[in-house]
Amino acid sequence: MKRKYSLEFCVPFLLVFILLQVGWFIYKLVIMPDEGCHKELTLSVCTILVLLALLWIFTSKMSRQNKILEENNRKLSELDRMKTEFLANVSHELRTPLTVIMGYSELLEERLSKEEDETNLKFVQTVHRKSEDLLSLINDLIDFSRIESGKLELRLSLFTLEEVISETVEELATNVQKKGHNVQVNYGSTPLWLLADRGKIKQIAVNLLQNAIKYTPFNGHITVRTYMQGDMCCLEVEDDGVGIPEDEIKHIYQPFKQADSSYNKKYEGFGLGLAITKSLVQSHNGSIQVQSEPGKGSLFIVSLPREKNV
Repeated sequence: MKRKYSLEFCVPFLLVFILLQVGWFIYKLVIMPDEGCHKELTLSVCTILVLLALLWIFTSKMSRQNKILEENNRKLSELDRMKTEFLANVSHELRTPLTVIMGYSELLEERLSKEEDETNLKFVQTVHRKSEDLLSLINDLIDFSRIESGKLELRLSLFTLEEVISETVEELATNVQKKGHNVQVNYGSTPLWLLADRGKIKQIAVNLLQNAIKYTPFNGHITVRTYMQGDMCCLEVEDDGVGIPEDEIKHIYQPFKQADSSYNKKYEGFGLGLAITKSLVQSHNGSIQVQSEPGKGSLFIVSLPREKNV
């Protein structure tokens, strides 16, 4: 099979040949007539010319590679943008009919409850509950697409971390009761004031507490703590659930990633909760840490800057 040599392949070798010829020409016309010149000078001139040629070859190759990388990066960025837009559009399209389904199922629940039709009432309640689960997944997709596209906006207000935790625990009380969990809340001695987006901070608390409820077997124990550490307001959510394997901890904040265990695979979800939580924490100049051991539970620690002007 004959090998085809392109002009681009041959140019560097032609350049080397030309530069060597120029060097020889200089040697003949300039260096040879001068008897005082040393041979070392001749060698130096030729060496410099060869190095220049090699440098040109190297820079040309690097330039071509950089152009290829830039084009690949541009294509990847475009694909990423299209993916984010697709997620956002599909999520919005799904949420609209789902809201209608939830509305009608709620009305049907009220009617069946009045008629004391327990059998059909349970069916409708299941539809309504699963619709709520699906809506939660869709909202996660929408939040994720906003974060990915850089469209996350923070509406800052002054509030305490304790009032957000109190609301969160109250709203998730039904979920806690269904699994028979015991939730203990321990507040610090002084109120923890934040200048932050209240809705986003509540979403952080909801995600962490929902995870604790979800991944803790029936009749488990969950502890929520708030306290001050230096200039940071800290929130801890600890459970005695399934825990996370050590080799999986580094992956838990990756989108669409769930801890890979036979127990965790029983649960529905896109694996976006912790990815969104970490992004929301970082958008408030905070940090999130996790300590976990399989079979013994997990401890998530969120640190957020305290508002000092209170």
